Amino acid sequence: MASLALALPCLPGGADKLRVLADECSSERRAEFDDFHRRVGLERERWYLQRTPDGELLVLYLEGDPPAALGKLASSEHPFDVWFRDRVREVHGVDLAQPLPTPPPELILDR
Repeated sequence: MASLALALPCLPGGADKLRVLADECSSERRAEFDDFHRRVGLERERWYLQRTPDGELLVLYLEGDPPAALGKLASSEHPFDVWFRDRVREVHGVDLAQPLPTPPPELILDR
């Protein structure tokens, strides 16, 4: 099983929006979020909010087939996926329908 961790800076006010999104994905949209994971091949997803002197970051951890999942999310027209991409853009300013603006992180230790 592959894994991927990403750090994405939050826009001003984005951390509050991220908390709302996390709540929605774990409550009223839980079934849709679970279905999304099945459809794109993710087995686990964890979100950590890291405060830094320069602002807040989402530390995202994915297990399963993260590259394929991100590719499927980028091109999907499924209503949940479109809604989710819109929320990510509001929180981070990143359009997941486009390639990520930076290369994937480099794994430097795997114990």
